[in-house]
Amino acid sequence: MAAGNFDAALARVLKHEGGYSNHPSDPGGPTNFGITIHDYRRYIDANGTAADVRAMKVADAAKIYRARYWHALRCDELPAGLDYAVFDYGVNSGIGRAARVMQRLLGIGHGTAMTDAVIAAARRTNAANLIERLCDERLAFLKALRTWPVFGVGWSRRVAEVRRDALAMARGAAGMPSASGAATGKGRVPAPNAARTATAAGAVVAGGGAAQAAAASGASWWLIAAIAGAGLILAVALWAGWSRWHRDRQSAPALESERRSRMKAVFASVRDRLKGWRTLIFGGAVTLAGATLDLLDAFQFVDIAPLLPPEHALKIIAAIGIVTVALRLVTTGRVGSKDC
Repeated sequence: MAAGNFDAALARVLKHEGGYSNHPSDPGGPTNFGITIHDYRRYIDANGTAADVRAMKVADAAKIYRARYWHALRCDELPAGLDYAVFDYGVNSGIGRAARVMQRLLGIGHGTAMTDAVIAAARRTNAANLIERLCDERLAFLKALRTWPVFGVGWSRRVAEVRRDALAMARGAAGMPSASGAATGKGRVPAPNAARTATAAGAVVAGGGAAQAAAASGASWWLIAAIAGAGLILAVALWAGWSRWHRDRQSAPALESERRSRMKAVFASVRDRLKGWRTLIFGGAVTLAGATLDLLDAFQFVDIAPLLPPEHALKIIAAIGIVTVALRLVTTGRVGSKDC
């Protein structure tokens, strides 16, 4: 047991996490002392803003770290050194992943909690060996993240220093060197919140449009209700599916993450060059189609009323808006540039 290691471990974590940041590539969002705005709202102020996070006191950060990470990962019950390595892993990549990796390394399951079995097995295992394996797995996982090019230098240094200091703690060494500098950015699989929300919203809109069309055609009320209900059920299912997909990716072994990363790299160049063009092509096609139909109608070459019935105009506009928003979610930065 290493109940007295919290202060020493926290000092190193705070030095690695640095001060306030709100990097667009960091899935944590506004962050200070390594505490994201989501944790701030959970433990300090449910209505906290980015400004509140920026003004957060170290004492508040320490309170969150002790409850959210140290106690949750039962670090007081782990051997010296291992407690710090697990603590820092949980801070950087989430307590669920840290616990799951511990279970996997100890060969006792695939859950996301530090159970009694995990604690007992960790105490029976050589702490130095477990620290080495934990840091190896951690570094492999971080290298497979798409945010590695942004934060990789700092993360690599951080893992090396955690390994060094954790091993020194395990040996009971005194006067250990502290962390050399900040290594910001949460080492986690970014949550697909934007795509998840857009997909679920699209299902709701589609269900509502189908129900409206059924009502216009004189369908019975129960059929209309069934259609609308099916749209809501589909939206919930899509939301849950996105959430499970993200949870599985966050908890996947590092080797699986590396394989996925290599597969994505095959299409990376083409994908980067397409960024921006998707929105331009769609917008141009809609504009050209609208202008062409307007000219044909003006010269009475064609009657557009059957093609664009007034009762369906709002649904068509809504569909165009959804597609445009979806394209914008995957298209940022300059057209065709890799910094998109």
